[in-house]
Amino acid sequence: MRVGAAPADAGLPPRPYVPPLCAASASACAVCALLLDRAWANRCAGADVWLPITVVAGVVAVGAALVALSAIPFARRAGYARAALFWAGILCIASSLSSAIWIQGLQRDGEAFAGSASRYRYEACSDASRGAFGVSFTAEAYDDEGRRACRVRVTAQEAFAAGDVLSLVGRIEPLDDSEWGRSRFMRGEIATVRAVRVTDAASGGFDPVRALRQASVDAIDPARSAARALVAGTVCGSVTDLNQTDASDVFSATGLSHLVAVSGSHLALISAFVSKLLDRIECSRTARFAVVGALSVAYVLFTGCAPSAVRSAIMVCLAMTAQGAGRRGHGISALALAVCGFVLMWPGVVFDLGFQLSAMSVLFISLFGTYVAHLLRRAGLPRVFADPLSLTLVAQWATLPLTLPVFGELSLVAPAANLVVGPLMSALLVCGLALVWPCIALPPLCALMAIPEALANISIFAAELLASVPFASIRVSAEGPVMAIPYVVAAAVYVCWPDPKRWQLLFGVSLAAGSCGCWFAYWQVFAPPAIIVLDVGQADSILVRDGSQTLLVDAGVDEAAAEALARNHVLQLDAVLITHWDQDHWGGLPDVLGTVEVDRILVARGAAARVPSELLDLLPCACTELSVGDRISVGGYTCDVVWPREEVAGEENADSVVLDVSYAGPAGSYSMLLTGDTEVDQELAYADAVGTVDILKLGHHGSAASVDEEVLDLLDPSVAVASAGKDNAYGHPDPACVLAVERHGAAFACTKDAGDLTVEPHDGGFRVRARGTSG
Repeated sequence: MRVGAAPADAGLPPRPYVPPLCAASASACAVCALLLDRAWANRCAGADVWLPITVVAGVVAVGAALVALSAIPFARRAGYARAALFWAGILCIASSLSSAIWIQGLQRDGEAFAGSASRYRYEACSDASRGAFGVSFTAEAYDDEGRRACRVRVTAQEAFAAGDVLSLVGRIEPLDDSEWGRSRFMRGEIATVRAVRVTDAASGGFDPVRALRQASVDAIDPARSAARALVAGTVCGSVTDLNQTDASDVFSATGLSHLVAVSGSHLALISAFVSKLLDRIECSRTARFAVVGALSVAYVLFTGCAPSAVRSAIMVCLAMTAQGAGRRGHGISALALAVCGFVLMWPGVVFDLGFQLSAMSVLFISLFGTYVAHLLRRAGLPRVFADPLSLTLVAQWATLPLTLPVFGELSLVAPAANLVVGPLMSALLVCGLALVWPCIALPPLCALMAIPEALANISIFAAELLASVPFASIRVSAEGPVMAIPYVVAAAVYVCWPDPKRWQLLFGVSLAAGSCGCWFAYWQVFAPPAIIVLDVGQADSILVRDGSQTLLVDAGVDEAAAEALARNHVLQLDAVLITHWDQDHWGGLPDVLGTVEVDRILVARGAAARVPSELLDLLPCACTELSVGDRISVGGYTCDVVWPREEVAGEENADSVVLDVSYAGPAGSYSMLLTGDTEVDQELAYADAVGTVDILKLGHHGSAASVDEEVLDLLDPSVAVASAGKDNAYGHPDPACVLAVERHGAAFACTKDAGDLTVEPHDGGFRVRARGTSG
């Protein structure tokens, strides 16, 4: 059935047709994900065969059963279901065979790639990424006869351009059993090569696409300003310079990073914006699709034919070309066909975030773009705002379950930011792609880049204004089945396809906003009293909270502390107390400061002069020093400083600030001693002043010297807790420490086994809860 464009005052748009081929693409993705995950698990377990033939045969049998089932006339008018079963079965068989071949190739490459790293030459095939351990990039390894050996991840101390060929001295390390290792494996990489010294580096043969991209980057000159860096990131996908500017953080906080990243959501959203604009000025359908097609091709070329850009362009162009034919179902059919093709050619693509964003963005815009625009217009929003806002909302609806678990950050101003900055970035991309060509051909015309630079400056200014809004971005803990809720809602909306009246729509939005407001108020104003020993690995971080008041004692060693605050719904801290300047107590402070508001930084008397250089430009205020006898009040908690008794540098374990914390309230009362990294010698010195306590936070992660029988007799705790990382190299908590606690008759718990440990008033006393338990 051919359909025409709906008039501006049309009612509920027709529900888009989802063709049976979508079942095939879903089947292919599910099978590849299942088999590749099984292969990774077997590889980590040291199995001789990563993907047993019996597993592949079982999946093929399931596919054959689906095909056979599709031939049974089990119901009248069941043609759609039979077609869906048939294509799902066919792709189940094809994708299982494709995955088996791909895994077999990886295993063969992994077994052959051995010996010294200097035996091979490495051709960089990706942009360099800077990290804490140097510069890393993906490379193809070739043996001394010029034959391709495998794909690896190279880490070096300097950056190299894509196409550079290196000889190096270093070591080959197999991918470790971690999320990072798993992600590299799914990209077809089988090892890490750590370069100690690069002995030779030469440019590869002439590559016209690579040369075009480099010429475009040179014409833009991203090192010149943050705005030029934004132009380079948007037009060429070159974000190396942009990542060194504050603009990168601002775009992340406002939910705009996808407008710069080389991803499907970027191109899909930009293409949709441009298409809507051309439609508004009454361009013909042919002209509209020609412009979007040219935009996509130019984008692919200027990004150096990055795989994610190629995939995105193919999906967008196929979908829009099919829509241009005037058939409702063909746009989604083209998307499903593209997904099937990509998965069969490169099974690991199902774990590629860029591919996931591409597919889901295009799918949701095709399914719900006009529907959401209709609802926004019904709510009273003018069409000039409703259409672009609907694209933004639908794209976020599609991608939020994918990006939240990866980045752990939710921008509350993202809809407004995309509405304001999205059109600017669309104009920047179109303008940049159009002007780069003459600038490459005639370098004196590079002055024309001032036009996209001006658009970039306006975009950065608007993003900075929105980022300055309180709680513009919050850290969230997103994991588990809850991430499927947006997709369940999408399925329900598609099946029901409701057409609510305006008052129903406004009531629903108000109810949702009110529910979110109540949740926010509960955790930020009425949070129940608790001391939470956070699970931050081999480090220390303890949260003391009651109602709207919060104190964080130590900040861990890395981003784990910020993640722990997110899963405990903390958006603001009255103070952070750093007990001493060991990195496993302050190393996570930059991440904490970057994700929650912190009013004060507290340290021991004398330690303010020894703030690590990494923190000097990050602290929101001067450090406040604490002395013995000082008291910190956190709601119903009183935290008395009992150590150190003299001025200290704060650089030794013995310099740790020790807090004697007590609580008395209607639900119960208890006391807890937070010992930092102090050990027996210091504990004996302050134990008499403390007296007995209910809970003892063991010092120095439960080391052998953290406690002894005499200290336990003086403090007489009924519960002792330790903070330590799983499989840590120090053996913490030490068995001698655990044995001493148990001999004293106290219960023992450690974060490496129980996760976050929450101590809260209960039934006149207290109780200790492990994360995920009820008591």
